[in-house]
Amino acid sequence: MQKPRLWSTFIKVLMTIVILTSLITSLLTFLFFKQDLIPDNALITRLAFIIFALIVMFTSISITLLAYKHFFNPIEQLISALQKVGAGDFKVHLPEYNTDPEIHNINYNFNKMVTSLDSMEMLQTDFVQNVSHEFKTPLSVIEGYATLLYAAPLSNELHGYTERILESTSQLSSLVSNILNLSNLENQQMVPDKKPFSLDEQIRQAVLSMESLWSKKNLIIDIDLPEISYYGNENLIFQIWANLLSNAIKFTPKGGIIAIKIEEDAESIYIEIHDSGIGMSEEVQARIFDKFYQGEQNRNMEGNGLGLSLVKRILNLCDGTITVKSFPDYGSTFTVELPKIK
Repeated sequence: MQKPRLWSTFIKVLMTIVILTSLITSLLTFLFFKQDLIPDNALITRLAFIIFALIVMFTSISITLLAYKHFFNPIEQLISALQKVGAGDFKVHLPEYNTDPEIHNINYNFNKMVTSLDSMEMLQTDFVQNVSHEFKTPLSVIEGYATLLYAAPLSNELHGYTERILESTSQLSSLVSNILNLSNLENQQMVPDKKPFSLDEQIRQAVLSMESLWSKKNLIIDIDLPEISYYGNENLIFQIWANLLSNAIKFTPKGGIIAIKIEEDAESIYIEIHDSGIGMSEEVQARIFDKFYQGEQNRNMEGNGLGLSLVKRILNLCDGTITVKSFPDYGSTFTVELPKIK
């Protein structure tokens, strides 16, 4: 039901209540005067009218609040619950004890729907986890034999084939690892093993761990990382920088620039990663944190569309946020906000 229609109904109910209470009050006033229950005195008459007017207002407001509670509270609860379901929360339930049979029926069917959705989500998650686990062993075997073949004295053509096999198995292994990591994070509700660590040093280590990638493309790495400490899970936070830097390197052409800086205020720490890469359209930006999503211009590049989903989930667990500003052919800027623990 749309909001304007709700307010239209509410106004009609309110006007009906006011008219009815006014008629009842006028009738009572007429009877009081007819029965000479009110003395023939101007002051007393005015006071009587004021009292009756107050009674009308009080009665109207009381009945209106009751009507609002009866008609609109259940609708507001339903709208709020639907918003949570739209955000992926299938644990929300509505009270089924409402005396109104229509509201009871709506809430009952809503709860039935989210229970079914939750069961499907759990089934899908279990299926993905099981399949991913089953993939790991044969992938390791294929990769092992491909490595042996690559080291063997083969022709250049066969070496090319084994190199492609190794690249493909590496991509599949990365996909399986990301699926398992994301699945575990989605079932996780709190961050374990928190401790203070040097955030600036961790980002430097993430940059150094990818030196072979950015040096191959002759990228300039510009860092502005003042000393700063953060209290959290070191391994989880490292995955944020690994994925963001990997994307920045992947989408920045040879000779480009990647700039990383840290700023802070009293409440939060801000980490900005800017690249001079291919950039993104607004349509792509709106969906880059969706699982398995890859922009049309990025289909030919290596990746599985899970890196930014992992980053988003980790930041949700840490009560952090991530935003992106990007324009096609002008690069992208990702800004991570981590709240300080007081």
